Amino acid sequence: NFNISMSLSLEGIGAVLQNDNEYTKIISLVPGGPADASKQLRPGDRIIGVGEGLNGEIVNVIGWRIDDVVQRIRGPKQTMVRLEIIPSTARDEHQTKIVTLTRDTVKLEHQAASKKTITVSAGTRQRKIGVVTIPAFYLDVRAQQARASDYRSTAHDVHRIIEQLLEERVDGIVLDLRD
Repeated sequence: NFNISMSLSLEGIGAVLQNDNEYTKIISLVPGGPADASKQLRPGDRIIGVGEGLNGEIVNVIGWRIDDVVQRIRGPKQTMVRLEIIPSTARDEHQTKIVTLTRDTVKLEHQAASKKTITVSAGTRQRKIGVVTIPAFYLDVRAQQARASDYRSTAHDVHRIIEQLLEERVDGIVLDLRD
């Protein structure tokens, strides 16, 4: 989990999960992840079973800790996982379906530094202000150790964003560290 939050990527299906009584409920889908791309899962669906590959036994996960369910769902990219779910649209808990997904690398872009430009009034003058939002600090340690030139880090991303804002000729820059 530490490596995932630091590198802003994971290998899995790209679904944000939460406990809902005895069930594991899908809260949201990571845009572009396997779950989102499949169009077979929706927020509100409840996961009741997880099976490895096309033929692995589907293990009932009702009542499990969320960390244990996530551990069964995550896995190496290009491998398959099957989920037995109760769709959010189901009329009762006996209406289940099996969804087969191929795990892949999921980028957690919503946790990366980002920018926007706003215009504020200062007396009679309009000022263009760049706002750099940093929701988390991160560093892809593995890519850095491999000496990749384009590895993700808060420092690299903020440096690139500030250069872009300077090219846009902003009058000032605000760093938003609230989150």
